Amino acid sequence: MPNAESANGKPYVWHEIDDLFQAVLTLYYGKNRPAKAAPLAMRMLRLLDKHDPQAETLLGMSGRWLVAEMDGDLEEAIHYREKEIGVLREHIAKGILVTPGLRPDEFSDRLDLLASNYMDVGRYGEAMAMLNESEAFCKEHGIPFDGKDVRADVKRAMKPKKKKRLPVA
Repeated sequence: MPNAESANGKPYVWHEIDDLFQAVLTLYYGKNRPAKAAPLAMRMLRLLDKHDPQAETLLGMSGRWLVAEMDGDLEEAIHYREKEIGVLREHIAKGILVTPGLRPDEFSDRLDLLASNYMDVGRYGEAMAMLNESEAFCKEHGIPFDGKDVRADVKRAMKPKKKKRLPVA
C-alpha cells in the first residue's frame, strides 16, 4: 500500500477494525466467550462509528451485524446483513467476487447466516429463499452447500405444531 494512512488520516485503522472483527467472531462463536468478546466488540463499534458512520464498507456492515447479533437485536442484524449481501450481489453482477478478503464460499455463508436470522424471527419464506439462492450459488461455483442443517431447521419450524390432546376420561 503506497500510503500507510487511511482516507481519514489514521494509520492502519482498518487493519485494527478487521483484527477486532476476527477476534470478536472467534471469541463469541468459536470459543463461546461472550464476556471476553464484548469489550472488543465495543472498541470495534466505536471505530466503525468514527470511520464508517454510514456503514458503507463491507467490514462496517459485517461489524455492525455481529454486534447487533451479540446484542440479540436480530432485526438490526438482518438489516446490516441484507445491506452487505446487496453490495456483494452488485460485485458479483460486475464479475467481481473473489477479492483478497472474500471467497465464493464466504458469500454463500453470508446467505446461510441471513437465512438463520430470518428463521429466528419467524420469516421462514425469506429464510428458504436465501437458502435456495445459496445452494444455487454453490452449485454454480462448484463449492459445497453448507446450509443443509439450516434448511432442515427452517422446514421443522415451518411445520404446524400438533396440539396435544388431553385424554378423555
